[in-house]
Amino acid sequence: MNELYTKSARVHVATLLAMAAWFGIITGLVEGLLLLLFQRLNWRSWGPMMHVGKEIIWISPVVDVAFFAFVVLIVAAAAAIFRPIPAIRTAITVLTAAAVYDWLTATARLTHRSSLLLAVGIAVALGRWVAKRETVVARSLTRTLPYLAAVAVIAFAGIQIGPRWQEHRELSALPVGPPNAPNVLVIVVDTLRADRLSSYGYARATSPNIDRIAREGVLFENAIAPCSWSYPSHISLLTGEYEYEHGIGNVPPMPVFGPAPKFGPTLGEVLEAQGYRTAAFSANRTFFSRDLGFTRGFTHFEDYFHSPADMFVRTVYGKEFARIYLVRSDKSKPKRLLRWLHFDSLLDPDEEGSAVHGGAMGVRKRASVVNQELLRWIDSGSQHPFFAFINYFDVHSPYGGPYGYKQAGWAKGPASEQYDKSVEYVDDMFGHVMNELSRRGLTRNTIVVLTSDHGESLGQHGLSTHGAALYRELIRVPLIFWYPGHVPEGIRVAASVSNAAIAATIMQELGFDTQQFPTSSVAPLWSLQPPRSWPDPISELAQNDFTRERAWENAVPTANSGPMKSLVSGQFHVIVHQIAGNQLYDWTHDPNESNNLVNTPEGQEIAHKLVSSLEAQVSGGKSATTSAKSATDLH
Repeated sequence: MNELYTKSARVHVATLLAMAAWFGIITGLVEGLLLLLFQRLNWRSWGPMMHVGKEIIWISPVVDVAFFAFVVLIVAAAAAIFRPIPAIRTAITVLTAAAVYDWLTATARLTHRSSLLLAVGIAVALGRWVAKRETVVARSLTRTLPYLAAVAVIAFAGIQIGPRWQEHRELSALPVGPPNAPNVLVIVVDTLRADRLSSYGYARATSPNIDRIAREGVLFENAIAPCSWSYPSHISLLTGEYEYEHGIGNVPPMPVFGPAPKFGPTLGEVLEAQGYRTAAFSANRTFFSRDLGFTRGFTHFEDYFHSPADMFVRTVYGKEFARIYLVRSDKSKPKRLLRWLHFDSLLDPDEEGSAVHGGAMGVRKRASVVNQELLRWIDSGSQHPFFAFINYFDVHSPYGGPYGYKQAGWAKGPASEQYDKSVEYVDDMFGHVMNELSRRGLTRNTIVVLTSDHGESLGQHGLSTHGAALYRELIRVPLIFWYPGHVPEGIRVAASVSNAAIAATIMQELGFDTQQFPTSSVAPLWSLQPPRSWPDPISELAQNDFTRERAWENAVPTANSGPMKSLVSGQFHVIVHQIAGNQLYDWTHDPNESNNLVNTPEGQEIAHKLVSSLEAQVSGGKSATTSAKSATDLH
């Protein structure tokens, strides 16, 4: 009797697991499509959103099958303990509720409570219908499972193999590059202020590896970013265009099925036409990603899904887990258990989908992972020179290195000190990738450019992060060119320049035409006879809903109430706010910009001249003030 019961129980559990697989696959496939669809429909919430690529179509079924299998095992155990519980009917009811809740939550249009109540109601109604057809339903699910599994496998193969085939085809079509053409590596350290690097005068030894290439190359002391947040700034870095030229000041409306936002031409596209193979590796998955059109000019692009933890938290139930458990303190029992299980990557938080805004907490893509992706791609081999563009995101909040990273003597205090620890970690990772390039014999023939997309407030002017204003701490960034034997060694350029000039400068160093990029090359400034004058760099900031900085609106003008522009001359910095008026600072004598001179007689005259110069520069292009108002939580 016991033997028969055991055999029956095994069959029972096998049936339940088959049902879990059926529900998991169908739920995951629909979930993946919904996440892709509503990511575009919900474009106004782009900033605080967890983003996905097409890989989510196979990742979601994998996660849902595992989760649903765990659920039916609990049902099976309950049915074994409490014999009156009908296992199959109960499992179908519970799995239906889980599937419907998943799909409703994927839309990001309902509260969690509303989704749960609606899901339970639908599941109970279906459970009553199944009660009279329990055997037939179970048999139908089991029989159709192989077909669903085949669909999932086909989706996986198409999504994973298709891009590789496309990349191979594009590489095969590349023209032959110039003989002995140098490689190009552009490194954007997201959110890095220039004044937190030792080579820019910082007292703490935060950046010995970056300092080394600064000594061996050209350092621009007053490089200005085109914007104080990532998306418009990255477009400018790749196109050489200011915001008034490329016209994208915020995340624009996203077509449901159409192409991503267009801009260009980009440096990658131009170099591809010259025979370069191109790739980008991004740790800023919110604003430097495939979804926002940055694949243009890059045959290879890596952003999402760099680890199992990253895959997990982008699914609906992964986000639910993060929303409930990952926002707790490190001393909480769930986090201590995960740490004990060595799930450290799951506990390395990122602000993507920040819980501050009601979403899930993402997991950080560290510079070490970006390095691995870059080196793996370089080692994949090609007869063509390469152009690689990488984004390190570790200096962005939340600050600090990964768990277990060495403790700096200063990194035990407030956010500012944790920020310095982030800089030290990125510098270590930069040193690592340079050593690996050297070990491969590539540094002798590689142009390296290091910069940032914007700075960080760190409490100055009453602001905490970035994207809300255009003060010096937000737009002054490092800019270093390193190319031994070609770029002169130990040069420091004092002129104010825009790092939107990177594209044209690289083209000039490679001996190509620079006219496709409107911001002029800065290479003449390190020549033996540099020009006496240089165009003053511009920064622009479209109106946005940067909610975390809104409390300071009455203290300092921010982009929350209107668009802003600024121009940095050799001595002064004028900031123009469409609503709040102008500000003027003598940054050479007042680097913290604490004394607004605009209301002094001399300041009014200087501000008038600088504003006239600013308006003359932008008068021929699209105004940043007309950019679409949208995304919050600017990164």
